[in-house]
Amino acid sequence: MQPHCAAVVARATQSLSARSRSLVVRFIGAAVIGVAGGLLSAAFLGSLNWAGTTRNDYEWLIWLLPLGGLVVGALYHRFGQPIAGGTSLVLDAAHVPDGEVPGRMAPMVWGGSVVSHVVGASVGREGAAVQIVASITDDTARRLRIPRDVRAVLLLCAVAAAFGGLFGVPAAGGFFALEVQRESRRHLSTLPFAVGSSIVANLVAHAVGVSHHRPFHVEHLNLGWSHLWRYVVAAIFFGLVAMTFIRLEHAVKDAFARFVRLPPLRPMIGGVFILALIAAAGTRDYLGISFDLVDVALTGAAGVAAAAFLWKIAFTTVSLGSGFVGGEMLPLFVIGALSGAQFARVTDASIPLFAALGLVAVFAAASNTPLTCVVIGIELFGWSGMPAYLIVCVIAVLVSGKKTIYPASPLLTRSVEKR
Repeated sequence: MQPHCAAVVARATQSLSARSRSLVVRFIGAAVIGVAGGLLSAAFLGSLNWAGTTRNDYEWLIWLLPLGGLVVGALYHRFGQPIAGGTSLVLDAAHVPDGEVPGRMAPMVWGGSVVSHVVGASVGREGAAVQIVASITDDTARRLRIPRDVRAVLLLCAVAAAFGGLFGVPAAGGFFALEVQRESRRHLSTLPFAVGSSIVANLVAHAVGVSHHRPFHVEHLNLGWSHLWRYVVAAIFFGLVAMTFIRLEHAVKDAFARFVRLPPLRPMIGGVFILALIAAAGTRDYLGISFDLVDVALTGAAGVAAAAFLWKIAFTTVSLGSGFVGGEMLPLFVIGALSGAQFARVTDASIPLFAALGLVAVFAAASNTPLTCVVIGIELFGWSGMPAYLIVCVIAVLVSGKKTIYPASPLLTRSVEKR
């Protein structure tokens, strides 16, 4: 009896020791990833700010859109497999048994994003930052022989750190890392680590001089029927806007894959189409991130075209669908704010308020992350709007359907086939 009891105690002690080591590794890893994520986000943001400033100083650079597209396309064709899965690859690698994020993703995405922004492609930066931080994190974790289950948690911390460090919404960064996952079994246990990494990354980014977007004041909300019907109708509209973006991006990507057989030529031809869009729109306002348009919408200033959100959808879907490198988040913020401002003009409502609601709801619907976007609304615009954020985000997600901007990558497809 005594030997049996001793064996049970030994196994229990060994199990407890293993769990303790795993917990320590997660805590240390989350903190280190937060610091690294903040520094990487600051450096990446600095390079993209340089790219945008250079393009504004030398306006002739937009004529290099086809050449820039050819460079990006050629590099990804030569070195881009399997990293072409982008953010979807990162999300799937967190729970696919043999999943990993290649180390070469970081330099490829960084270089491709800078080139895309220099020539004026309408792409964002959060998706690229997520891929960069996740790539370096996973490559380092594999070299250190960190167990697979712990490495999966560290990948989620990397996603959160990139999100919080680059955009300055630390709480939302943690929720985003969990809400976009394909499976939800680890959510609650991983949330403290992800939020911690995001907060640390945000603090580090601030410490090295990154100035995130300033918070806006949103007026006190009246949830009486005179306002409530607008929230519901607006939410349906925002869901349709997100659905249009998703379907058009997929359609553009499929069309380029079908009709342009040589991959390096796809972003080059996309660059030609973007130049044609500039001529049709009569303005360069929709190039790059176009975040200045969010400021205009949130302040209720006049001068934004009624179809501005449609133009931004066209510029962004052609840029990303043809193969330029970046992300969808900030362009979707712009599209959401512009569509919300236009809805407010048509319904004679508060333009700043509905621009703010559109900003959070369109991205919520496109990424299927309503909780994250409610938190974004709180961090950017304050607590007073929380009931409205919740209403518009949930309804917009329901309206937009199951498709998102983060489709399953080939990594997940192969894993499902093995099962």
